[in-house]
Amino acid sequence: LMDRIYSDQRIVSDRTIDSHIKKLRRKISCLDPEVELIHSIYGVGYKYETP
Repeated sequence: LMDRIYSDQRIVSDRTIDSHIKKLRRKISCLDPEVELIHSIYGVGYKYETP
């Protein structure tokens, strides 16, 4: 994901993606607190699931 987003050889921390995911989750929960669309997959990353 980071390679596709930051293709200009910029040095980006893994925590950058975590920060963006956190913000997305917060925005989604404002729309519908009962829906969890983004799931953490330990050792792999994240998974998006439609309701």
